[in-house]
Amino acid sequence: MSKRNTGCLALLWLAVAVLAGCAGPHRGTCDFFPGENTCTRPSLSAKAPGPDIAAAQYFGTSGESDYEKQFLALLAHNEIGAMDRANGTGPFGHDRHDIANSDFQATYRTLERLAKSVAATQVPPTDGKPGEGHFTARWRVSRQTLYVDAAARPSEAKIFTFSGLQARSVEIVLRQAGSQAVDIGGTCDGALAIRAGGRSRTMAKGSAFSFRLPAGDTSISLFPDETLNRCDLNIRSSLAPAGAPLTILREETADPALAALDSLYERCPEPDPAGLEGLDRVFYASRWLSQTCAMPLRQPRLLRKSRDGFNAKVEALLGATLPDSAFDKGDPELPLDFSHAPKLKLIYLSSLEFKADFSGRIIERLIRHHAALGTKVRIMVTDVLEREKDDAMLHRLAAEFPDVELQEYRWQADRGAPIDEQLSQLHKTHHVKMLATLAEDPGRSRVIIGGRNIHDGFLFHKPVDLSRYPDLQQYGRTDGFSLNYYSNWSDFDIEIADPATVETLAAHLSTLWLLDADTNISRPFSISVRSGNRLPSGVARHFISVPYEDGHALENYFVELIDTAKHHIQIVNPYLNLTPKLAQAFDRALGRGVKIDIVGRIDLKGDIGGKFLTALNKLFVEKYGDRIDIREFKAPDVVLHSKIMMIDERLVTISSVNLNNRSFFHDSENGMMVLDPAFYHRMKPIYDDYLAHSNPVSTRVTIPWAYRLLFSEGWVKQAF
Repeated sequence: MSKRNTGCLALLWLAVAVLAGCAGPHRGTCDFFPGENTCTRPSLSAKAPGPDIAAAQYFGTSGESDYEKQFLALLAHNEIGAMDRANGTGPFGHDRHDIANSDFQATYRTLERLAKSVAATQVPPTDGKPGEGHFTARWRVSRQTLYVDAAARPSEAKIFTFSGLQARSVEIVLRQAGSQAVDIGGTCDGALAIRAGGRSRTMAKGSAFSFRLPAGDTSISLFPDETLNRCDLNIRSSLAPAGAPLTILREETADPALAALDSLYERCPEPDPAGLEGLDRVFYASRWLSQTCAMPLRQPRLLRKSRDGFNAKVEALLGATLPDSAFDKGDPELPLDFSHAPKLKLIYLSSLEFKADFSGRIIERLIRHHAALGTKVRIMVTDVLEREKDDAMLHRLAAEFPDVELQEYRWQADRGAPIDEQLSQLHKTHHVKMLATLAEDPGRSRVIIGGRNIHDGFLFHKPVDLSRYPDLQQYGRTDGFSLNYYSNWSDFDIEIADPATVETLAAHLSTLWLLDADTNISRPFSISVRSGNRLPSGVARHFISVPYEDGHALENYFVELIDTAKHHIQIVNPYLNLTPKLAQAFDRALGRGVKIDIVGRIDLKGDIGGKFLTALNKLFVEKYGDRIDIREFKAPDVVLHSKIMMIDERLVTISSVNLNNRSFFHDSENGMMVLDPAFYHRMKPIYDDYLAHSNPVSTRVTIPWAYRLLFSEGWVKQAF
């Protein structure tokens, strides 16, 4: 072990930021302001009296909060994983007892004690009352990007807010989004550290400072201390020689209502499992998966048709739908009438992709309208799938309206991680799908959840001719490994309008937005409390899965659901590459006589890597074709993309979750779990429609030998 690693491991905090600290150099607020409260954290030692004391040391409280203790266990679980990766111990080959470092061994033992409860798939409920709480302890690294473009409304005043909520370190990355250098100067009401070009300096409260952000792919980082709430800056360029004001505000100070939403967690009543049916027990159980309490669903709108799905997003932002003629013409610059648009406080848009095409440009124009009125906008997408034009559109929007904030997800493996984790950097994605709008009039708030992305393939059968718009994508290839791919996907979403449910779902998504920037860990949204024999009134629970940080909790959840099925499982899903645990659960269900029906799309021509994915689906057919009724969705030139699972005519899952290893091991996912026979009967015609547009699949499949050889390696199948 190197001297550097020895020192790092000897001083491990339970703070998640240190996970990245051992992986490589990355300076944070504590490097510049070591006297801050959250920078004084004791290293964990086996001498610590127990988890209660450790919780008090970490969160700086009495350690009495059951929510904090549960979160602490999850943090400890992830810290063990980071220590194993950094040292090649545990699942990475070496016996950790062979490391001759007493600090390492003491810390490891303490973390094992704290994380012991994570080994169980379910979490026992605690005592206390159901309801809500607010979590504000400082545990994470906050890193946000402020895009700067000299040509973006150069003479207009701009406001950017940064979140220090729950953060022990805050970094604001100023990133050049234009082609001209800009000069930035001003003062702040607290100390500020500036890092540029590998050099750093610290400015005292009220001290004037200035710096230049050069043209090109450059960035400068600002590190505000914990007392800084406001910076008054001026941005000058050749386009605005006199400059324009830029105000930087601490979000939780400037907008306490948003901070209250962001800090929310729920205390869910969990009924006594004795006497409950199996599905009820699994549905109400607490687990390491982040999920809401059971909520009312009312009458959500079912969005089967592609235009209905897109128009639901348009209506949530515009207050009206686009006519069929708008889609027929395919003009992304068509006139939009905002006279009926709702007044919005917050927009969340989370998607695998946000493409610069007809769909993306329309949504971008709608968001632009609200941003100009001061609406806070938060957009989450996957960086590795964004192309140059996509980036340009989103970065320009964020530069013109800095309160449109982007999180472009890119997973990074720890230094020294095994080859399969290194390769995961190329394909781990943010796969959570949600549009949430919180309106001044709560009755106009909306949430849309399902499988659709912001991509023309979910709206048009063939690519729209956008050649007259050089800033937008003109799609080309329809197969193979290409980011310029085009498929026409058939998908499904639901729209929820109940105001309380919409606000809860937005708060749940905030836990993902306020993740730890170095590790992608997000805090759980709820804990369970005992409620005796009383059943909660709600019928729906929303979940968010980050499988590589929550111990594959979503996989365990789906296994439990399948294990409780008594009669019938009905599935619509295009990707059929089961994890070993799920395959065993399928086998057990079939052994109990449970009927399993699947509408899928075995031939995935048109998808990225379609031939590759088709071979995986054929392996599933080869194994299960004589025991499961597998049908292929056969609408011409349309790729099935819906993800629906229904069990025993009582439980329905509508989600982003594919039945493959990626969804359960690699990608962040979300969805609605609904335990309600009435809702099943609403969904049954949707399932029957998929059934009507499908044909039986022959059990005789041909799989090229090269694919058989490739997939005989377990780690290859696990990657997809």
